[in-house]
Amino acid sequence: MSVNIIKTTNEIVSCSDNGQHPLVYINLKDGKGKCHYCGQCFVLVQPEDKKAA
Repeated sequence: MSVNIIKTTNEIVSCSDNGQHPLVYINLKDGKGKCHYCGQCFVLVQPEDKKAA
């Protein structure tokens, strides 16, 4: 299994590794988070329209 960094504009994300482990929700209020089951990494990014401001 290869772990990619998933960029998202959502402060809360979910992960189940395509049904390989229980569904968990990860809060990204600190800007990043990691699934404690599979190690998938998530990073919070600003929406494109806010970057231009």
